Amino acid sequence: MTAKRLTWLLVALAAVVLVFAAAGCGGKKKSSSSNAIKVGLVTDTGGVDDKGFNQFSIAGLNDAKDKLGVTTRVYVSKTADDYQPNLTAASDDGNDLVIAVGFLLAPATAATAKQYPDIKYAGVDHFYGDPGSECEKGGACLRPNTLGMNYPSQESGYEAGVLAAGMTKSGTISTVGGKKIPPVDNWIAGFQAGAKATKPDIKLLNAYSQDFEDLAKCKEIAIDQINHGSDVVFQVAGKCGLGAIDGACEKGKIAIGVDVDQSGVGKCVIASALKPLQTSVYDVIKSFKDGTFKGNTNKFYGVQQLPDAKLLTDYHGDIPQSVQDAVAAADKGLKDGSIKPPATLG
Repeated sequence: MTAKRLTWLLVALAAVVLVFAAAGCGGKKKSSSSNAIKVGLVTDTGGVDDKGFNQFSIAGLNDAKDKLGVTTRVYVSKTADDYQPNLTAASDDGNDLVIAVGFLLAPATAATAKQYPDIKYAGVDHFYGDPGSECEKGGACLRPNTLGMNYPSQESGYEAGVLAAGMTKSGTISTVGGKKIPPVDNWIAGFQAGAKATKPDIKLLNAYSQDFEDLAKCKEIAIDQINHGSDVVFQVAGKCGLGAIDGACEKGKIAIGVDVDQSGVGKCVIASALKPLQTSVYDVIKSFKDGTFKGNTNKFYGVQQLPDAKLLTDYHGDIPQSVQDAVAAADKGLKDGSIKPPATLG
């Protein structure tokens, strides 16, 4: 073999080695990327900017993306017909954990979890029952790969009721609910109990829009309640409820927000009753990453589990000290267990 031929052979061999080395590096990079935890979140209707339920669940997802390095995707449900297709898409897209936001998604989530046993599912405002119980009728039974995230909202609702009773001048207060489902009635039951405990002769008005999206419907209900004497309106209707706040502000009355701080919606919002959406969604994703996620159960986010959690936002406007003291006493009673508000309407 000539020296020239040997030189060209060595050059060719070196090129082959470089090609395989590059391929090896490329393969390792792809493998590392594919090992990242993927989390999908399926919203309820109302949009990603509903200033409440969906928006702050997504905020928890984004916190997990920033702090835990997980890969995320949001699947937006424009109507209830999108629930099942979105859950199926989230499962087919290779997500390791799928979070479904909203009570109404529970049956579709349970059905999807049965079809994809290797994927984990967590449902905000979902309560899964024991197989063989009433859950069979509703289609939301426990499965090894499902976790129900449950919020005893009657606790925050109770404090909102104490506040409303302390602030009313007419002696009549009201609630605007979305659809009549347990997570809505939890709030209203607690609110009415807190108001009655504070002012036994108070008049309570309540109505449902049967909608979580149409602001005009909730505004119409709130204005009707105001025309019947209500001077404090508590909305529990998602995006639709923003219309109730608008109606209260327009008529010069008081409004109380729900789920998150909604003081930015209107100047008449004196406080908002809180649900730990953002922190609980982050908590579930972190537990999945840490390997402590547990299916086949329901996890509660109430005062017993989160004794330091705030049930109401800071106040806005002029709130008499006597009213603030009454709310503080209610907060103490809820957290020491001496006050146990009902979760359902009587």
